[in-house]
Amino acid sequence: MNDTAASAGIRILMAEDNPDIARIVSFYLKNMRNAGVHACADGGEAMTELSRQPYDLVVLDGNMPVADGLTVLRWMRKQKSLISVPVIFLTANHGRDFEQQCMAAGAQLVMTKPFNPGLLVRQICSLLAARPAG
Repeated sequence: MNDTAASAGIRILMAEDNPDIARIVSFYLKNMRNAGVHACADGGEAMTELSRQPYDLVVLDGNMPVADGLTVLRWMRKQKSLISVPVIFLTANHGRDFEQQCMAAGAQLVMTKPFNPGLLVRQICSLLAARPAG
């Protein structure tokens, strides 16, 4: 499930425990110009990977084994090197309360499943374009 990102270009970490959804999202994200995707099957693996190397953007599932998406996001926002990394939730949680929790914890966007992969890519491109240089 792991595909290490290319040394140049955009680096995206995706944490998703459903292998079918992970394949779909990876396929669309890899077709972004200069994008490399590293897929993790659970939140614990995502935190380990985020500790190892920098990423330009993170896509999190809300419900995962080991650590859920909110746990990962809250951990990220406590790490100096990860405070400004944009986070998108891609989740089956459809409740407004969950969306508010994600946004309050520092997410930039919450998309619910089922989702439009093209819209996800457009949202990612928009977030990355709006990100300050450096």
